[in-house]
Amino acid sequence: MFDKKILLVRKDTTFMVNAIKKCLLDNHFIVAETSYSISDISSNKADACLAILYTDSDFADYQDAIIYFKDLCIEENMIVIIIGDNDTFKFIHRFIPKEDIACELTRPLDMEELLNKVYIVTDEEYIQLKRKCILVVDDDFTYLQMLREWLKDDFRVGVANSGAQAIAWLTNNKADLILLDYDMPVIDGPKVMEMLKKESFSSGIPVMFLTGKNDKKSVTEVISLKPADYLLKSIDKEKLLDTLRNFFDSRE
Repeated sequence: MFDKKILLVRKDTTFMVNAIKKCLLDNHFIVAETSYSISDISSNKADACLAILYTDSDFADYQDAIIYFKDLCIEENMIVIIIGDNDTFKFIHRFIPKEDIACELTRPLDMEELLNKVYIVTDEEYIQLKRKCILVVDDDFTYLQMLREWLKDDFRVGVANSGAQAIAWLTNNKADLILLDYDMPVIDGPKVMEMLKKESFSSGIPVMFLTGKNDKKSVTEVISLKPADYLLKSIDKEKLLDTLRNFFDSRE
C-alpha cells in the first residue's frame, strides 16, 4: 500500500485531470489538487514528495509558479513531473534546469506510462538519491555519530574517521560537500584537504573545516587554505543546517 502524497497542479479541472487523479487514488496515493496560484500550492504542498504539473496552452501565464517550483526543487527536494508539449518544456527549462525535472510526458497522455514514472520517482531510494550528499570526516566517533543524526533527515550522509578512510569512501561514492575535522591525529585536516585536491575524483568537492579553535592564529591558518567555510564545533544543530542549506542554495 502507498500513502505518499502527490501535488497535482492544473489550471482547470478537466476530464484528463480527473482521470489522472482517479488513477493515482486507485493506486493508493494521496492526491492534493491545486491551481497554479502560489498561495494554493503553498497551502497544499506539506508532505508532498512529488508535484505533477499538468499544463495547457496558456502555461506562460504561470511563470511565477514555475519559479516557485524551482525554489521547491532546491530547498525541499521536491520532485517534479511535467505533462505538456515541447514548447512548454522549453519554456520551463528557462527556470528549472532539465536535469532537475524528474520526467517530461507529452500529450496525449499514456496513463500507464505516467503511473510507472510515478512509482519510480516516489521510490524511497530515488527520493534519497535526490538529496545532496555530505561526507563528514572526524576522528571523534561520538561527534561523528552526532553529526550524522543531525544531518540525516535533510541530506545523504557518509562518514569517515580518517583521511585515508575518506579517500577510500570517495573512490566509490560521490559527495557534494565534505565536512572535515581540522585537528586529527596522524594526518590532520589541512593535509587531508591537500590529498583530496590531488585526486581527480575529489578535487572539485568543496570542503568546510570543523574546528574547536577560534583564536586569531587558528582562524587565519584555516582561511589561508581557502575552504568553502569553517565552522566551530560548538555550532548548534539549527545553525549548522541553516549554514549548509544556504551554502547549497548559493551554488544553485
